[in-house]
Amino acid sequence: MLNGKKIREIRLSLGYTTLDVQNLTKKQKFETSISKSYLEELERGDKKNPSFDKVVVLARILGCKVDDLILSI
Repeated sequence: MLNGKKIREIRLSLGYTTLDVQNLTKKQKFETSISKSYLEELERGDKKNPSFDKVVVLARILGCKVDDLILSI
């Protein structure tokens, strides 16, 4: 399960808006893109199990490891 608070924390520390992340996924032509609304849902915890491809793209955009985005139990 993803840690939405951590995603938001990393994104804000980089100075990115949710729209910035959306534009970066499209600009860099990843296999999958992440929309602004989808990212907002992830951060709020409304979406708990995104595809692995989306998690990898998000980690690359945020400059972190996939493990950094996973909720530790």
